[in-house]
Amino acid sequence: MSKYNVCLVPGTIQCVKNYKSYNGLDIWINDHNEIPINTKCFIGHSLGANHILNLNVGNDYKFIFINPLIKRRCFLLHFVNWIRFLIFEGFEIRKAAPVKYWLHTFKQILLLLEVDVLEQMKKIPKENIIIIRGKHDDYFCDKKNVEILKVNNFKIIEVEAGHDWNEHVARAVEEIIQN
Repeated sequence: MSKYNVCLVPGTIQCVKNYKSYNGLDIWINDHNEIPINTKCFIGHSLGANHILNLNVGNDYKFIFINPLIKRRCFLLHFVNWIRFLIFEGFEIRKAAPVKYWLHTFKQILLLLEVDVLEQMKKIPKENIIIIRGKHDDYFCDKKNVEILKVNNFKIIEVEAGHDWNEHVARAVEEIIQN
């Protein structure tokens, strides 16, 4: 599969350009509800997976979800986890959407936290979904979420990463796309 057939939706407050060489939807800057016409594979990082599932695009695509938020939690708990993530894992501010879009970002976060990721994923054939999880993601796709995924028979690939995208995640994504 070509990279031109991939549509990436970035994690919270991040821009597509941070993910190098993928086309995608900058949902933290603008509303995006239309997918590129040549899309065969969706990549959703963190809340980006929620956005993809909220689009109800159908089941005939390949889905790669990186550290998805499986277990539904209230905004306050997610906010506390996000602060923990910032303190312990870190986040390069250059990756963030410009400040002028943060109100839009906040609205998007509230909307996307309403998506029941697990229930939406159950509607898709399991062979069309691959989960990539950072072994050190203790904030969002933690061990409890992994157990939920395993109980529901989803394919999980664990890589040397935290919650954020890194070279190990990128390599795993490339291998999946090439197969």
